[in-house]
Amino acid sequence: MAAALIAMAALQLPNWLQQRKMVSESPPVVQTAEPEQTPEPQVTAAPTVQPAVTPEPRDFTALLERNPEVIGWIKIDDTDVDLPVMQREGDNSYYLKHDLDGNWDDLGLPYLDYECDIQQSRHLILYGHNMGVGDTVRFSSLQNYREPEYYQEHPVIELDSLNGGQYYKIVAVYAITTRESDGDVFHFNQYVNFADDAAEQEYLDEVAKRAFYTTGDYARADERLLTLCTCTYEMSDARLLIMARPLRDGETLTADEVTVNPDPLLPARWPAGA
Repeated sequence: MAAALIAMAALQLPNWLQQRKMVSESPPVVQTAEPEQTPEPQVTAAPTVQPAVTPEPRDFTALLERNPEVIGWIKIDDTDVDLPVMQREGDNSYYLKHDLDGNWDDLGLPYLDYECDIQQSRHLILYGHNMGVGDTVRFSSLQNYREPEYYQEHPVIELDSLNGGQYYKIVAVYAITTRESDGDVFHFNQYVNFADDAAEQEYLDEVAKRAFYTTGDYARADERLLTLCTCTYEMSDARLLIMARPLRDGETLTADEVTVNPDPLLPARWPAGA
């Protein structure tokens, strides 16, 4: 009996060895991990910058029928500056003393320097009368811009032309002398255009030195400029100038931060403390 069992085991041994060999020769089973899913990159949309707002188009038909020398309209909200803008070829004095119909008028009307092209010039220069302290007609109220508080209430100039309008943000207020004998005349009105951006930057630097204050991001050398010029009575032959630049994309019509100049470059005759 024992011999029979041993014989049976001997017969089964080769089968077992063969099965073990087959198992040992079988390639190992490799557990393949599922590839990790790479998350889609999150794309953050760039903030939308709203284009600069522009005034509603103005109809100049009736004004042009009265006077073809009307080239635009200027307005500063909540002031008496709400007037037609004139321009007479080769003449920077006519509209100092004439009205819309060509009649003599001591008040005159705001007018664009005859060397300026309201569509093309890099620097637009407008003149108007200051009729005295406390007055508000024509450009008289501009004298109030000596005080930053007034700017904060009236920070924007609207200038319309026959081809559309634009808002300008006031960025500097300064004073000059027109008396050549003073020797320190700043000929701001000789800069109707600039040779290049570097030339405009030099001009902007000169204005900043003279400014009673500047505002916001000031002006850039590739921007158009608008200057309003009127008399000021701290001394004879003096002018007050309000410089502005176009409203930029994304900006609002509200006032910007004011930076007061503690030591503006003023004419030598400027009264101390004025």
